[in-house]
Amino acid sequence: MTTASTPTFLSNDLWARREAHFTSVALRALELLHEGAPSGDENALNRDLYFCMLRASRELDPEGIYPGPVAECCNQPDVDDVARATRESKRPDFTWAYLDPHEPDPRKSSIQLIVECKRLGLPTNPQWILNSNYVEHGVRRFVDPQWGYAKRFPSALMIGYWQTMDNEALLAEINDHLLAKGLPEVSLSGEGWKISSITQLSHTLVRTFPVSPFGLKHLWLDLRT
Repeated sequence: MTTASTPTFLSNDLWARREAHFTSVALRALELLHEGAPSGDENALNRDLYFCMLRASRELDPEGIYPGPVAECCNQPDVDDVARATRESKRPDFTWAYLDPHEPDPRKSSIQLIVECKRLGLPTNPQWILNSNYVEHGVRRFVDPQWGYAKRFPSALMIGYWQTMDNEALLAEINDHLLAKGLPEVSLSGEGWKISSITQLSHTLVRTFPVSPFGLKHLWLDLRT
């Protein structure tokens, strides 16, 4: 029996199709970003990526069937919170939102795919440790209830702007930071490393809020020169 808290097969299928499309847009946008040989801090890269996402959306969805991305949109309210939660003031880098017509409870019908972006590589100064930030201010936001990124959703995307470091050293350091925070390691996809392109990695996280287990797909764009 389907209840307001039990997703239907149609809802699961809708999520899978939307996630696949938005991931394809993100991958194409990263290709476009790479072509422009970008540099700079996270804010500048995110701004450039936003416009690349719009270009990629037009390429892959010329009829405009799917919604476009929104930059720095606050986490949306969750009906299970009895009052405004701290997470509602937090802003993921990008959000794709759509309505699920198969959700029995209309108050839960807003579905979002969340994207968070961070730089990867050597520290830019002693106080700004990029790979630590990727974990502490990136990955952990999907498991910390105070941030609650992608709450109630089964998966999300994490984009890494890979600016320096050897690939194996980078992966080892990221996993060291994850383990230090009590989080599982991230694993390369079956396609392996994509030097000068986009490397995909997979990650399964356990959370104290739904949905758990949670799938976080990492897309690392190689911006090294």
